[in-house]
Amino acid sequence: MAAAKALGIVLPTVLSLPYSDRRGGARVSLVRCSASPLTSAGAPSGLVEKPWSSYNARLVLEDGSIWWAKSFGAPGTRVAEVVFNTSLTGYQEILTDPSYMGQFVLMTNPHIGNTGVNLDDEESRQCFLAGLVIRSISISTSNWRCTKTLGDYLAERNIMGIYDLDTRAITRRLREDGSLIGVLSTEQSKTDEELLEMSRSWDIVGIDLISDVSCKSPYEWVDKTKQDWDFNTDSRDGESYRVIAYDFGIKQNILRRLKSYGCQITIVPSTWPASEVLKMKPDGILFSNGPGDPSAVPYAVETVKELLGKVPVFGICMGHQLLGQALGGKTFKMKFGHHGGNHPVRNNRTGHVEISSQNHNYAVEPETLPEGVEVTHVNLNDGSCAGLRYPAMNVMSLQYHPEASPGPHDSDYVFGEFVELMKRCK
Repeated sequence: MAAAKALGIVLPTVLSLPYSDRRGGARVSLVRCSASPLTSAGAPSGLVEKPWSSYNARLVLEDGSIWWAKSFGAPGTRVAEVVFNTSLTGYQEILTDPSYMGQFVLMTNPHIGNTGVNLDDEESRQCFLAGLVIRSISISTSNWRCTKTLGDYLAERNIMGIYDLDTRAITRRLREDGSLIGVLSTEQSKTDEELLEMSRSWDIVGIDLISDVSCKSPYEWVDKTKQDWDFNTDSRDGESYRVIAYDFGIKQNILRRLKSYGCQITIVPSTWPASEVLKMKPDGILFSNGPGDPSAVPYAVETVKELLGKVPVFGICMGHQLLGQALGGKTFKMKFGHHGGNHPVRNNRTGHVEISSQNHNYAVEPETLPEGVEVTHVNLNDGSCAGLRYPAMNVMSLQYHPEASPGPHDSDYVFGEFVELMKRCK
C-alpha cells in the first residue's frame, strides 16, 4: 500500500453492475487501475503531460462489464453489437466490409496495424462497422503498398478504435455468453451507468441494415482482378454472360472475380423490382452478402421468390440466407456467429475441405428446407449449413466468401460453377 501510494497508483477496484443475461445467468466484474504523476508533496498534480497515451475510452457491455482502453481513430460514443474476428490479416478488408454494419469488430490477433492501409485493399466505398477493438496497435508501418497509418485512416472516416485492453478475456466472454451489445465512448462526461443503459436499450435483431449499405441506383461494373493477383484463368471459355447483382452490401472483390470469369455485371439496389430485372434479360442473378437479420428484410425475400426458376441464381452469405427463406426454410441467429479467415468447410460432393473466410451471425436450418434442396457444404467447426443447391430451379449458394483468399484460393471454383450453370441454361 505504501509503495503504491508513493507511486501515485490507485489500486484496483471492482465495479459491480448487476446483470441478468438472456440465458438466465448473472455477471459482475470490473478491475480498474490508474496512475497520476506526483508533486513533491506526494499528491497527484495532474499538471505533467504524460509521454504515453492514457486510458481515455470505455467499452461497456450489456452484461455490466466495463473495459477501459486507449482511443485511436475518431472520438465519440456509439452503440453496436460486439463480435470477434479470428483473422490474422486483412483488417482493411474487414473495415470496408458492409456486412459489419452495426457491429464493433474485436480482432483476436493481438497485433494490428503493422502494414498500414492502402486503397487497393478496400472492399467498398467506405467503412461501415461501428468501431475496431484490438489488443495492441503497431507504432510503425512496414509495407511497400502502405499510404497511411491505421489510426489516421479511421480518424478520416470517423470510425472509432480502441486498444490496450484484454481482448482475449472479452472473446472468451462472447464465446460463453454469445454476442453482446456494447457502447464505446471517449466522452468522460457520460457515467458508466448511462453507457450501460444505452447498451441495454438497443438491439440489432429485427433491424433492416441492408437499406443503409445498398447502392441507390443501378450501375455497371468494369474492374477485373488485377493481373498481378489473378489466377485460375485456364478454364474460362471467352464467352460473356450478363449478370444482375443485387446489392445487399456487396464486396467489390466478388464483382472483380465475376468480371474475371467473363461476366458483364450490372449492380442494382436491394429494393429493385424483380420485374425490372427480368426486363434486362440476364443470364444469371447474384444475391450478395450483406449485414444483419434476413428476417428483417421481407421485401428482399419476396424479390428472391419472384426470380426463382426464371434464371440461374447464386447467393453469397446474406444472399444464401435469403434464398433459404425464399425456398421455404428458416434462419436462426447463431450464438456468436462466424467471423474470420480460417473456417474449415467440407464440400459434400467432393469430400474436399476448404479453408474459408466467413462473416455472418445467422444461418439456415437445413431440416426446414423442402425436398430436393441439397446441402452441399458444411462448416466443420459446428456442423452448420455452408452451402445449398436446388437443381430444379438452378439455385446455388454459399454461406461464406469465395472471393476471399484465406486458403488461398480454395473456393474460387464456385464462380466457374456459376458460369457453367448459366452456360447450360443459356
